[in-house]
Amino acid sequence: MSIINIITEKVKDEYGKIQDKKAFRNALIMAVNDGELSLDEIAELDKQKTELGLSEKDIKEIKIDAYATALTTTSLDGKITKSEEEELEKIQKYLNLEDGEISKRKEELTRLRLLTEIHEGNIPTLTLSNVITQKDEMVYWAEPSSLLEERVVNRRYEGGSKGVSFRIMKGVNYKIGGHKGHYVVDKANVKVSSGKLIITNKRIIFSGDKKSFSIRLDKIIDISLFTNGLKFSEINKNEPRLITFEKKGNQEILGAILSSAINHFSDGN
Repeated sequence: MSIINIITEKVKDEYGKIQDKKAFRNALIMAVNDGELSLDEIAELDKQKTELGLSEKDIKEIKIDAYATALTTTSLDGKITKSEEEELEKIQKYLNLEDGEISKRKEELTRLRLLTEIHEGNIPTLTLSNVITQKDEMVYWAEPSSLLEERVVNRRYEGGSKGVSFRIMKGVNYKIGGHKGHYVVDKANVKVSSGKLIITNKRIIFSGDKKSFSIRLDKIIDISLFTNGLKFSEINKNEPRLITFEKKGNQEILGAILSSAINHFSDGN
């Protein structure tokens, strides 16, 4: 057999392998697309994999995609129930995937499970050594954050202008564009303290290296939550508080905890 024929056969084999992998991927994705995997589906998948002669190495990436599909489908409503989590564990076991191979997806699963618990009223509690709690107060969350405040960052003088003067008739001049100079003050939100934003069932606390505060939940007027922080106003304070988070990803959890804590606030009296 010539070298050209050998190369041609190899190309055909590779193309055939690619088509087989595509066919198995489609079957696997379709099977897990409802977030479940029945015994009949497992048997059919095993049969197809054997008939196509696919090894575990051949389908490694396919398996990761399949788990991601199952998780996405299951979490469309923004929560994960215990039974749904068990189905995902079954799928992971069948796919023979280690936690490390799908670490990002497992983190997402943990986040969704926590959100579900919070929405069901089961908020986890923490113990923080540097926070003195009040009677019947429970710490729900601590997020590394920074406190920002509006500060003057620049002052400058903008000069005036004499404008343009021209004569419109004998003895009468008309002047346009003139104005006096004035000072301009530039303001911006700047970091004034680094620390932790702490949510309890009674207060929002910021424990910082330079500035700290503690506010009862019933004193808060409104809250705006962003991917990188939050802003809220309180009774008898003109300027809102502005907090930025050190990392993104927990804003939904913070929002759910705050919502639950505010709606169920009790001062204990």
